[in-house]
Amino acid sequence: MAWFSRLTALFVRERLAKDLEDELQFHLSMREQWNVDQGMKRDDARRDARVRFGGPGTMRERMNEIDLMTLPQTVLQDLRYGARMLVRQPRFTVAAVLALALGIGANTAAFTAYKALIGRKLDARDAGRMVNLSLVLQSGQLSSWFSYPDYEVYRDKMRSTSGVILMGNQDLLTMSGAGAFNGQRSPAAGSLMGRMGLVPPNVANTAGEAASVFAVSENYFSVLGRGALRGRTFDEVSRAELMASPAVMISENYWQRRFAGDPAVLGKTIRLNGVAFTIIGIAPHDFVGTSVAAPDFWLPISLISLVHPDEQELRDRENLCCRMYGRLADGATMETSQAEMTALAEQLRELHETHSDLHKPVTALVWPGTPFPRKLDRGLQFAIALIMIAVGMVLVIACANVASLQLARAASRQGELRMRLSLGASRGRLIRQLLTESALLAALAGALALVITWAVLKVAANIAAGALPAEFGVFVVHINPDFEIFAYVFAVSMVAGVLFGLAPALEGSRSALPSSLKANAGTSPVRRQRLRGVLIGAQVAVSVVLMVAGSMLIRSSLHALDMATGYDGKHVVDLELQFPEEAKYTAERKLATVRELRTRVSAMPDVAAVTSGRAPDGGGVRTAAISLNGEKPSERNTKVVEYYTYVQPNYFDTLDIRFLYGHGFRTTAGQPAAEVVLSEGAANRIWPGQNPIGRTLRMGTDGSFHAKREVLPDGPNYLVVGVTRDTRGVTLDGGDSEQIYIPMPEDRIADYPMLVRTKVDPKRFVTAIESTVAVVDPELGVSSLTLDDMLRQTAPFIVAGLAASIASTIGLLGLFLAAMGIYGTVSYIVELRTREVGIRMALGARKRDVLTLMLRESTRPVLGGLTVGLVLAIGATYLLRAILYGLGLFDAVSFFGVAGLFSLIALFAAYVPSRRAMQVEPVVALRYE
Repeated sequence: MAWFSRLTALFVRERLAKDLEDELQFHLSMREQWNVDQGMKRDDARRDARVRFGGPGTMRERMNEIDLMTLPQTVLQDLRYGARMLVRQPRFTVAAVLALALGIGANTAAFTAYKALIGRKLDARDAGRMVNLSLVLQSGQLSSWFSYPDYEVYRDKMRSTSGVILMGNQDLLTMSGAGAFNGQRSPAAGSLMGRMGLVPPNVANTAGEAASVFAVSENYFSVLGRGALRGRTFDEVSRAELMASPAVMISENYWQRRFAGDPAVLGKTIRLNGVAFTIIGIAPHDFVGTSVAAPDFWLPISLISLVHPDEQELRDRENLCCRMYGRLADGATMETSQAEMTALAEQLRELHETHSDLHKPVTALVWPGTPFPRKLDRGLQFAIALIMIAVGMVLVIACANVASLQLARAASRQGELRMRLSLGASRGRLIRQLLTESALLAALAGALALVITWAVLKVAANIAAGALPAEFGVFVVHINPDFEIFAYVFAVSMVAGVLFGLAPALEGSRSALPSSLKANAGTSPVRRQRLRGVLIGAQVAVSVVLMVAGSMLIRSSLHALDMATGYDGKHVVDLELQFPEEAKYTAERKLATVRELRTRVSAMPDVAAVTSGRAPDGGGVRTAAISLNGEKPSERNTKVVEYYTYVQPNYFDTLDIRFLYGHGFRTTAGQPAAEVVLSEGAANRIWPGQNPIGRTLRMGTDGSFHAKREVLPDGPNYLVVGVTRDTRGVTLDGGDSEQIYIPMPEDRIADYPMLVRTKVDPKRFVTAIESTVAVVDPELGVSSLTLDDMLRQTAPFIVAGLAASIASTIGLLGLFLAAMGIYGTVSYIVELRTREVGIRMALGARKRDVLTLMLRESTRPVLGGLTVGLVLAIGATYLLRAILYGLGLFDAVSFFGVAGLFSLIALFAAYVPSRRAMQVEPVVALRYE
């Protein structure tokens, strides 16, 4: 009941104060009476009792601190007092809140983006029960792709899951019969990504619209726990009915965008790749299921052969077409599901072909459901870690910034703090009050950061969704704050409050102690000056590291654009032909169409040459094992594994790939001779230091990826007839610059892109090619890009550009915070030293001397931080070496450029308040308090 009495006493302060006063008087009376009993006079006994117990104010303060139930009351008092102090100093409050909000906002943005993109869960009811299903191959590689026959076994026999679903890759199909457009979003060429050159400008088929489609298992929606917004889902329709009357579901986003929300769309018949489908349902708004984008249509995977007549993926056990997900049954765990799946995989081994990796022992891997096909690899984990470290460094700069302001501000509050000590407050109470003010600042900054970050990310998400071409679906990302984000912001804010508030609180309370000399009130004590210098130096050092890293990444991206490619990418256009997937487009018709198109393109006045083959930066790389003894490559006799590609004889002239020695392929009718041309890197790797001309090699592709019906180099002994210079490829390590070129069979030209060398600006050719294609076949689709534009779409350029954007943004943010911190701190120092400056000028100091003194003391910690930052920047560039193209660990332009830029900004930030010190009148300064 004592606790209850104390709790109720919180609401009746007068009674609590009276009880404490009575208790204090009781102790004083007892001590006074004890002194009298020892023979002291009454007045002396009373005086001795008061001296022993201390002042009444001190005693009341101590008794309040002992009573834990008064803690909420004192915290509220501290908060009210802290709020009044912040309101009384609006300039300091605004500067501190803004600096902290930038630091906290950067961390909040990084965490929110990670949670919304990388750490996102599946779009499902009770998403925590959904899991990804994968296999770990004998080689240690993770395989997240399954064949449809294997899926049926897992779906029917796994008891640890209440359902297993399947989803294929996103597919672009030609849609017709949908009626007139109603607000279709920009096509590829008009989208933001199209204008940036990140998607081909021409991807639309002249005979219809492009629609994005996901093929999924019939139980997809029911296992995910999502029903139709209108109409029915696939599991509500029997398989026999689906086969008799093919059906699709439309996404709500596409329904609104394409059909303006017309309810009559249910039951409407459309054509996908020429096949009629009935729309039976509308998926919920922004529903992405197991992906990150909402497609235009959802198609039952059992009907995939209707839109792709040549595909047999539902029957082929070796066709790893799709990804699998499961929902854990009640009481099941990921461990039990993993063990059960491993046992089923062991039973399926014998059903796979002997050369298949799935014929070897495998183990299952079951992990929390995510739209991504594999767990975060080390490279991505490292990139995420670097970003979090970088934004953490920005927070450190912000904390050091505000701490230096707090330290300077504490000097002006010495009179107030001494007054509180004289009235009975303990040093601990002062520290608590100062930390409460810091926490209040951090809380205000956290709230501001949360609002601003949400608004900025919301705009960024809308821009990202609009940047994706319409035919690729709607990119969906949820960045609305939830409990985890609120908790993260609160935790970061409180940590920041302690980080920037502790040192000023300790120093301020120490300076206010009676042992401190009042003579120092108008000057800057050595201890406080050193601490300010350390804080400014820390801001500068961290900012320099961020700026140097950002500068090097930007220069790396620019350097990558200027690096020699080994071919002419400015005047060569890559044409990708897209044939409708209809039965009438046989291999013979495709070949005839390509030949006719090549004839017409060659006759165009702006065309210099036409060839077929994959461009060096066009992707689709293939590898083969190489043996030199005439035997089929095996684990025993494989010399190296190299990249290979099929090209026509005029490929090298068309792309201006120079021969170092030897010659190209001979133009022959029928099947080409068994000859190869090596790139310089491949030749040096296979026959280091030797001339490869006239030597032979044999290739084998067992175990390597290749598409069905793709021409393979297995079999003959190839004669090396030439060596060319290396060309840049698409792999991050540059390994595919080592190439083996093989002559392409004439009847295979329809399987490869057409490469056209133009005499003039290739944009004119790109504009004219659509009409030429329409004349040859109006149903034929085509995409066209120059090889330079294709190069900008490769992974190295995208990674380098993204890294440069993130690093430079964070670096500029750090630079702004550091400059603001230097300016604010020096301004406070000048204000505090006004009396000192007046004394110096009264004693004969010139204004120039005062300016020199202030600049020297202000820039000394900046120079120290600059030195430390440059040393740390070398370590940072070592960590980034994997994505720095053409730059060493020390790039003079980045290091000296950042150092010079930072020195100028720091001098300017210190000059403005220092110049103010020159204008102080001695008489006014001597009267200054």
